[in-house]
Amino acid sequence: MLLLPYDAPLRQGLFLKREKRFMVHVELSDGTTDIVHCPNSGSMKSCLDYGCAAYTLLSPNPDRKLKHTLELLQLQDGLACLNTGQANHFVYRLLEETIGKPIQNSFQNIGFPYEKFQNYTCFSREVKYNVHTRFDFCLTTPSSPKKCWIEVKSVTLRRDDGSYAFPDAVTTRGQKHLEELMHAKRNGDDAYLFFVLMRGSNVEAESIATHFSACSEIDPVYAELLVQAKHHGVGVCILVPSISVHGFSLRLFHWG
Repeated sequence: MLLLPYDAPLRQGLFLKREKRFMVHVELSDGTTDIVHCPNSGSMKSCLDYGCAAYTLLSPNPDRKLKHTLELLQLQDGLACLNTGQANHFVYRLLEETIGKPIQNSFQNIGFPYEKFQNYTCFSREVKYNVHTRFDFCLTTPSSPKKCWIEVKSVTLRRDDGSYAFPDAVTTRGQKHLEELMHAKRNGDDAYLFFVLMRGSNVEAESIATHFSACSEIDPVYAELLVQAKHHGVGVCILVPSISVHGFSLRLFHWG
């Protein structure tokens, strides 16, 4: 099931270079170069394979200065999605298909834990947890004050040994999210962290999930907080999508 399809065909070119973090130069089939928007604030470490195939999407906003957005790069382990917002859109579509809905065998067979979320009937996006923090999703039910908070992280870092990790740069924001998820758990709510593995389309899904870890060599504080979060009962989940030029489906839902 294609959970998150692209609503228009992607344009193929060659990835030439990244400039000022949010711009990427792409060579088109006619030999010209286009500068496209790069919606990724991370380092993109392990993804800067200059000369690889790049896939971009035309923005529906006619007033935007950079008309195309970088979506996919063809890397050695398959397609990687560099548009970090797609991980959130992907989880949104997954929740749409599962929360408050009858069990679907197609999701149950690849590990979606219906029993963990069966008491919740609806959800909202970008919900304020406190004056300092918003989480990507909040699950609720009208009959109970208890909430379920979900934060989503897009993963594109691949180590030299072939394993996958997060983050690809020091993330004080990510550290704060872990602290607040632990706070939510202590206050009696449910709390989950969803790592969405947005690369590795040519790698077996179970291998991706079981070899994923926090990147302690880049952000040791984040890695230690993740250990603490698990100890405090924060659910850590690894989602492995199938990535194609047509969109994204779910290959595996794995407990980290």
